[in-house]
Amino acid sequence: MRYHTHIVSSLAIGAGIATYTPVSFTIAYATGLAIGGLLPDIDEPNSYIGRRSLGMAKQVKKAFGHRGFTHSLLAWGTITAVLLLQHFSSFTLGLCFGYAFHILADYCSSQGVPLLWPFSKKRYRFIMTYRTSSFFETLLFYCFLVLFIYFLTNGAIEENSSFFLFSFIDFSE
Repeated sequence: MRYHTHIVSSLAIGAGIATYTPVSFTIAYATGLAIGGLLPDIDEPNSYIGRRSLGMAKQVKKAFGHRGFTHSLLAWGTITAVLLLQHFSSFTLGLCFGYAFHILADYCSSQGVPLLWPFSKKRYRFIMTYRTSSFFETLLFYCFLVLFIYFLTNGAIEENSSFFLFSFIDFSE
């Protein structure tokens, strides 16, 4: 999946969660969703995040290969446990959700993901799959974009929320 589809799909699903649960859709949460939606591709130097990793992507790919460790449940579980137990915030919650949504999206691709790495290198995939950069992925991008807009306008952001301008400023003092 291309980087912009990962970002939009993570934002759409994250906004859906914020619409139907007590999770607040803030700038920090949205930023976490977007970064988390890209983070598993740190194992590919030519990916959007890999090109910006200051050489880290080359080292991760050398150690684990593309769609290896970073696309496993072990990687997601480890990152989630460390971040949410040590540094819980709306940003880290969004990052952990975005990471999971990335793995889910790649699970639906024709390449699949090694969910049980290191115990098995078998790649698991959904019955119906898409190919990266295909017409179907483009269609998915626009469907997620519409869904994201729908959730933003139907409950993800509270009416009295100052999400876009002031959600990072604490006015309580």
